[in-house]
Amino acid sequence: MSDGSNGNRERQAKWNEPLLFERTNPGVIAHRFPTPEDAIRKQVGNLSDIIPESMARKNPPKLPEVSEPAIVRHFTRLSQMNYAISLGTYPLGSCTMKYNPEQNNLAAAHPGFAWIHPLQDVSTTQGALELMWELEQWLSEITGMDAVTLQPAAGAQGEWTGVMMMREYHRCVTQEGEQRTEMLIPDAAHGTNPASAAMAGYDVVVIPSSKEGLVDLDALKAVAGPKTAGLMLTNPNTIGVFEKDIGEITGIVHDTGGLVYYDGANFNAIMHKVRPGD
Repeated sequence: MSDGSNGNRERQAKWNEPLLFERTNPGVIAHRFPTPEDAIRKQVGNLSDIIPESMARKNPPKLPEVSEPAIVRHFTRLSQMNYAISLGTYPLGSCTMKYNPEQNNLAAAHPGFAWIHPLQDVSTTQGALELMWELEQWLSEITGMDAVTLQPAAGAQGEWTGVMMMREYHRCVTQEGEQRTEMLIPDAAHGTNPASAAMAGYDVVVIPSSKEGLVDLDALKAVAGPKTAGLMLTNPNTIGVFEKDIGEITGIVHDTGGLVYYDGANFNAIMHKVRPGD
């Protein structure tokens, strides 16, 4: 979109789109389910004999009454208000999406991925399991880690996994689960770090940045102690600065008995230069 005063800018659409419920037109139906065939009705029987009375609705659900074209246009307009990789880059803040080129959507839609079932016999899923195993090996190599899990489906779930691993470590290894109640988080860490720590039941202790935009080592030393479960560090941090004191930072936390979580939200900036596991 052209802006005469400030040059060209990329912007997504912004519509004053009402809710589907606000578009309700009584009596309008977008889709009508076909009448079951007689053979199916005979095989299934009466629904009242299958569904317990306690689970049966007394009244039909109050759904929007809109036409099919109205539904399509509604969600299309909503999608046009979303920022997407096809509109521009994700410089910071979207750790899950900014690594995914659009061609990955085509790969993910492959029947071998899209139609696989978690309860499927493992003899029929060897191809997918091989791909996941290979991906784990690649990630281990480029991060320097001993092991990798693909279970988290997004960045925030990865944070949650890391925090819960810390909790289990202190419960099972140090036997200090009840004592370790604080999670140290720099103010330049990834934005969802404090939320993940709080959801795990930890008290969040914010570490201020130095004038260089790095973790203030004196401030870290002042709060790290017997209550410290760990430190959640993003490197490079959210303002794009590499934490050059990473060795000393981890040493301070480890010396108190805590663990360090390394957020890879900006990992593309250091890939093949340094490895967090080293």
